[in-house]
Amino acid sequence: MTAMLTGFPEWLTGEWTFKWAEAAAGSAAREAAGSDQDSGAGGEVPPVVWREAKGTPGALQAGLADGATATLTVRRERRGVPDADAGTETLELATLDIELAPPAGGTLPLAGWQLLLPVVAPLACVWKPHLSPEDGMAIGDKAFRSPAIVFEDDARMTALLPDLDSVGGERLLPHVCDYTAGDRTLMYGGCDYEEEGHVYYRLTPRVRTLDRALRVRLRLASWRKEAGAARRDFRRVERLLWTLDAGRRMAPGADPGAATATKPELAAGRATAGDTAADDASWTVARARAGTLAAREDAALFEAKIAALRPYVDHAYGWAFERWGDVSWQQFQLGGAEVGGVAFLVTARQQPGGGREDSWREPKSLWNQAWFCGLRSAYGYASWGLRVDRDDWLAKAGLALNFALAAPQTQGLFPGYYQAGEDGNWETGRWYMSGPRRPHGHEDFVHLLDSSWTCYWLLKWYRDVGPDARILPYVGAYVEALLALQREDGGFPAWVRPDTREASPFLAVSPETSAHVMLLCLYGKLTGDARSIEAAARGGGFVAAHILPEGRWEDFETYWSCSRQWAGKLYGERDARSGLYNQCNFGIYWTAEAFKDLYETSGEASWLALGEQVLAEASLYQQIWQPPYIPVPTIGGFGVMNTDDEWNDARQSLFALTYLSYANLTGDERYRIRALRAMEASFYMMYCPENDVVKRLYERVHPGFGTREYGFHMENFNHHDGTPVDGLGEFTIFDWGCGAASASLAEFTAMLNGRTATVRKGEQE
Repeated sequence: MTAMLTGFPEWLTGEWTFKWAEAAAGSAAREAAGSDQDSGAGGEVPPVVWREAKGTPGALQAGLADGATATLTVRRERRGVPDADAGTETLELATLDIELAPPAGGTLPLAGWQLLLPVVAPLACVWKPHLSPEDGMAIGDKAFRSPAIVFEDDARMTALLPDLDSVGGERLLPHVCDYTAGDRTLMYGGCDYEEEGHVYYRLTPRVRTLDRALRVRLRLASWRKEAGAARRDFRRVERLLWTLDAGRRMAPGADPGAATATKPELAAGRATAGDTAADDASWTVARARAGTLAAREDAALFEAKIAALRPYVDHAYGWAFERWGDVSWQQFQLGGAEVGGVAFLVTARQQPGGGREDSWREPKSLWNQAWFCGLRSAYGYASWGLRVDRDDWLAKAGLALNFALAAPQTQGLFPGYYQAGEDGNWETGRWYMSGPRRPHGHEDFVHLLDSSWTCYWLLKWYRDVGPDARILPYVGAYVEALLALQREDGGFPAWVRPDTREASPFLAVSPETSAHVMLLCLYGKLTGDARSIEAAARGGGFVAAHILPEGRWEDFETYWSCSRQWAGKLYGERDARSGLYNQCNFGIYWTAEAFKDLYETSGEASWLALGEQVLAEASLYQQIWQPPYIPVPTIGGFGVMNTDDEWNDARQSLFALTYLSYANLTGDERYRIRALRAMEASFYMMYCPENDVVKRLYERVHPGFGTREYGFHMENFNHHDGTPVDGLGEFTIFDWGCGAASASLAEFTAMLNGRTATVRKGEQE
């Protein structure tokens, strides 16, 4: 049995402050924080005077202006049985209802509101979905993918969880939340906000007149930890989010807009103190397993959904090789070999026949880099070419392999970026050691991440497409160089001069090491090289000791992409207002894969446990619902980092495979469903008739689009690079869009069917 309690959970002090802004007038200039524009231009923000009322543990109502009131209702349920998925770590769950009511028969002019809740010491914030490095910033609900703010000390983990039914409801004001370490204050509220820089959320209060009550619901969770429990183990939080929201919203047969659960009054947070469901401590256990049962019942639907993605492959290759082939497909002689690949970035204005085919947004180039990997895409069209007897796709894939192997090695190290000459011709072009996403002055440094990722795909090609005699010697030379660069602590440098082996100081402590672990595990498996396996284990140990416990997911994308460094975001420094690192989830992906590979290589269960811990953190970036204020499909897609706000980013096609691998290893149906949804999301942003809503958005933003453009695929939605209209950008990157997604779909379907990704048509069916 459970005991229903009143008052705030013990991890909050019980004191509270309610702030509200009644009016806004005038404007004041400000600078944009973290802008990726050279001008640094900001905008206008109305100054407001916030009023406040104090609360105490025994008083949960505050009087506002002219008879308006703010009322809090807290209902706690202390569970007398352990959470089924959290071992002996008993879950305590509470709901917090907030009602902001105008005076009887009157109205309340409101520009914003905030509930402030102090967090007890020594709990420290270990996760929030977005950073807000300056006063006046907060986490906007455009970052509410799997929303949570999480705290931890040695004895417990606690979390604030916005109720998604509430967030997606009437939305009289956009929802915002935050935590500031200086005053140990957790905030939830409502206020207009604007994106600033690349990308933060600046509060911009604007008056609304309330003629009815504004109601918001939150959940407050707490777990008592076992002695010696791992730090930052978000499996507790991920499982609770699944139980309360993700399971019902992401199920294969779910209507993305629906908010109905088996026990809707409890799952939506509507239970009252006398509700028998709220007194049933076993209900959460039953609900947690409901997704598993539903997944098994929906097996046929699952397979049908994956089969329905097949037309996207034809759109992708038809666009790249045929309809836009004169622009996108590039083929030339390099080092005495015929090579080819799809151009790095193509814009809408380059439509064939429009006269601007050679108007390149970025230098005309081919890449084999951690994002933009032409070889990974070529693995995809080689796989599909074998399956459906498309020798033309196979031939193009062979040219992409030639390009990868044409990169000249210097003592094993090699470049991954080839740029055409200033005249636009490939023959006058040259190799660069690293692509443009790098620290200043690193033009002559090889980015080891790019090299290991390229070699990883060379080995997968060797294993699955064909044992080309050039591959193992090429990769072997690189592996020798990589082993020599490993430090005593197991980590690897990020950038290295190929001639002198000088290591850059940047990203010396980084999850980029995990990508090297992936390569070394695969190389050791294919060749029997024990040194590689031993080095991989030391690399995994480095990441487990220095990255995972600190949440230090810093990689090249965190600082040297479109979300750049500025005074409030510096490499190696924690965010001052939260105590958290700037982080990107690409490193989380490599690490989840690396720990899985180490488990499969060694059979040691501790690696799998670490992998699931990492995957839980990745899941906090996955979009578990369809917000009504996001105009494109979102279920299953991914965000990127805690300082940017894209949805449906192309990395989801990698996470789809990771989830499916973990599902196969553990039998956990949650992973299988997350995998399905991530795979589906990988094609959400493609312009094609299957994506009706997105198709109409493309045609509004790019009026010249038609059947010839089927397959054009923006890498994500809401990309703040200066070009979006209605959240939609102007470009497509085949190797970080439809080409990458098609490659993942080939592997995904193979994994489901228990066969290789490159089986010939008619074989093993």
